[in-house]
Amino acid sequence: MSELKLQQCRLDGRYDVRECLGRGSYAEVYVADDVAASDGQPRTVVIKALNTHLQGVPDEDLERTLIENFRNEAMALDRVRHPNIISRLGHGTAIDLAGRTFHYLVVEYLPGGDMQALCRHQPLPLARAIDYIEQVAAGLQHAHEHGVIHRDVKPSNLLLTADHSTVKIADFGVAKIEAAEGAITRVGTDVYAAPEHHPLAHTGPLDPSALERKKQLTPAADVYSLAKTAYMLLTGEAPRRFSQKPISELPSPVSEEPWAAFVVRVLRRATQTNQSERYQTVREFHDELRDALLPHTRLLTPPNGQTRNSTNNTDGSSQPPPAGLKASGADGALPAAPAFELPLRPAATVPGVNASSLHPRIVVPVASPSPPQPSQPAMHVPEPHIVRQAEQLVPPLPHVPPGAYPSDGRNLSRGFQLSGRARRWLVALLLIALFAGMLLATHNYVRGLRNNATPAAPRTTTAATANVNPLEREYLARTDINLRSGPNRNSPKIGEVDRGARVRVLDVDGNWFLVEVLERQRPKLDPAEADQGWADRDYFRLK
Repeated sequence: MSELKLQQCRLDGRYDVRECLGRGSYAEVYVADDVAASDGQPRTVVIKALNTHLQGVPDEDLERTLIENFRNEAMALDRVRHPNIISRLGHGTAIDLAGRTFHYLVVEYLPGGDMQALCRHQPLPLARAIDYIEQVAAGLQHAHEHGVIHRDVKPSNLLLTADHSTVKIADFGVAKIEAAEGAITRVGTDVYAAPEHHPLAHTGPLDPSALERKKQLTPAADVYSLAKTAYMLLTGEAPRRFSQKPISELPSPVSEEPWAAFVVRVLRRATQTNQSERYQTVREFHDELRDALLPHTRLLTPPNGQTRNSTNNTDGSSQPPPAGLKASGADGALPAAPAFELPLRPAATVPGVNASSLHPRIVVPVASPSPPQPSQPAMHVPEPHIVRQAEQLVPPLPHVPPGAYPSDGRNLSRGFQLSGRARRWLVALLLIALFAGMLLATHNYVRGLRNNATPAAPRTTTAATANVNPLEREYLARTDINLRSGPNRNSPKIGEVDRGARVRVLDVDGNWFLVEVLERQRPKLDPAEADQGWADRDYFRLK
């Protein structure tokens, strides 16, 4: 083990390293003060330093892969900037106190710790768990929409702000950019990784049907990991017993919650081994989980907890009480909240039930039956025995002036009818507005013709439209561009041109330029990457 010598030193003349927060397999994390931070920028930052010699001297292939993953993380963070994703503030290459060269990233400092420590040994309150899952789902959905799949979603990679109100996704070191391209590598954490990229997954029996399916990584991989993470937030324990298996149950006492069965159904689908059987988007998974956690309807019981299960008929037999009726206590106390149930049967048809002893029920005024008007559809009129039952159970209501509340659909619709004069005014206003719109459109059309008559301003010439010989000319990169060894997209990547960099064209092959980088806008992450290579000419413009 060979650790970097960075504590109590100033990195790149800007970052005063205070202490080491932790070490992984090939990275070290430090907290530092940014002495060059301007107003509005954070003063305390986190330095993530790549140490390829932390586990000993690596071979060249491993070291190249580690550097590529480090660059990949920087590119992913720049592509998916979001309030629920950790922000990259800078990067660079430096030398430690022992003279060792290393690469580093600067990210924002989140002092609230990670979700693993917050919910270890005990579940989070339901409202907080729902809020955190919603924030993580929003960040992942944004990343997926920008072509990035995280592949290592787990509680320890979800960091919190100081007040624990905001959660942000961190560690995009193994993220997959443009997931539809390239082979799937085995990465992730054993407990939370999806089977399609699980680091310990073994090859099973040959499935002939699998040969016909195009194997590729999809956002369903992050849906799987997010579901396993939601399990820990809701239960307080890691889903180790469901490693590489769908979640089939919740532990006690969480399994006794009224929402447990609904949540298990959602988590089971989200963690299916076959990715096509899962939710295909994070938004779909979150919506289903949120609905499963909503409060569900429960039977209303009196405060003393006793219910009347049956009533005795005149012949001595037992019969359930009428639908919606419950016996009151001796003190006649009302239930805690009203229940809305089916209409009651007539009291005369329920032997043994005294209507005067029942609790008052919540009802609405019932309109007296009247024949339907010829110009309106017939409305449903309550059965006469239901009206009589309501009159028996409810004390007289105070007088309501006519028109104060619409008693049915007929009165409500009648209140929005316009008089003949109002309709005429409305039609006149619409015609005036239409005529004014036509005048405005005509004015804009004539003004456009006049503008076209004047000489047009010269347009900025790009490499794709320039009618000049590009050889030996200087261009500017319109965005970050990959340099390749040959004039096609299948050629290996040998370098990178950052946005705004100045280049010279050495050769042309169809729509490809052989360019030489003259001036960069930011330093290279890898000093060994090439400064000359082929790139698509559409991404350059004349200087």
